Amino acid sequence: MLSCMSAYSSLAGSTMVDSWPMADVMAGMSAVPVGHAIDLAFFFPVEARPRHDALIAETRRHLGGCLTAIETALRVSLDHTPAVAAVLARSPDPVCWPTVRAQPTLLSPAVLAHMQMRAGVSLMLRQFGQADVERVEENPPEPLLRADDPVFGDAVAALALAEGRWIATGGEDQPIRPDLPAEYFAELVWTASACLAAVAQRAAPDAADAMLVAFERSGWALLADHDESVSPIVEVDRLVRRMGHHADAPALLGAALSERRFLLFAALVAHRLRMNVMQATDILLMGPVTQLAALCRSLGGSDTDYRYLLLALRPVRPSLSDAAIVAEAERYQALDEQEADATVSALRTPAPFRAKLDHLAGVTRA
Repeated sequence: MLSCMSAYSSLAGSTMVDSWPMADVMAGMSAVPVGHAIDLAFFFPVEARPRHDALIAETRRHLGGCLTAIETALRVSLDHTPAVAAVLARSPDPVCWPTVRAQPTLLSPAVLAHMQMRAGVSLMLRQFGQADVERVEENPPEPLLRADDPVFGDAVAALALAEGRWIATGGEDQPIRPDLPAEYFAELVWTASACLAAVAQRAAPDAADAMLVAFERSGWALLADHDESVSPIVEVDRLVRRMGHHADAPALLGAALSERRFLLFAALVAHRLRMNVMQATDILLMGPVTQLAALCRSLGGSDTDYRYLLLALRPVRPSLSDAAIVAEAERYQALDEQEADATVSALRTPAPFRAKLDHLAGVTRA
């Protein structure tokens, strides 16, 4: 998962030196890796100098929304301990998101990377329905998937509902259903529990130790009730699996991209390359362009297909200027299928394994 931070980590590393004093970047962040500290400074800038481009703003919305929803659930759950609930009632406004904004090192690199990926998906999903200026047709074909389809209709409707939750507009403190993978949900539950417990302990220091039991009990209750199967990524994976051999139709990939059904496109890529949907989504949104090229070549994409893919990904890859796309298209011409397949095969292996292997290779070369 950490590899998906590379798109912004490299950008932060190259631009922050002039616009962000390193003292500001690193202040209070000695306990986290330098790269993560820079990412945090990029996503949580000094209020006097905000830098909220679309992806940063969307990432903060998902983070804040999920934390606020979890905080609300915790407060309700803590009703089983009236003494704790009464103490928290003195601070009725949300406290978790403001605390994280003030202390962003509460967030791990993996959670920040996942939220950035969610934000990228949201930006891409908002392109659905926009005119495709690159492939205008006088008589456009019927929509790829319809909610009234007798075979896949219920799965299509479930996917549309899940996507709608991610693209709904709102402020950073407006609750969003935390349909997160279990490990990230757990981290945010304990983060929110710690934020609330700190407030409660300051308000009633004499009962500080006794309160921890109540927060732990409520945290475990939320984890037990969590359903990670309702996120758009899980829903689209379920849809493609139900499609069976229909998902292998030659024209389906191009049609999904043309209709700007980004998650369906990502799931079809994952299906055909025998990859995890979340990993394929990560690569498309945040991965190095070399990996993106390998995916396209392994899928049999032509030079024109690759240029079209790069154009489609511009909402989350602002570095893809016209000049950059021309340069990447030239590199793509030199990429043979065997080399691309080798890259994709390596990507199928577990990320920690690849990271350790790359580390050993680097040490050997040094």
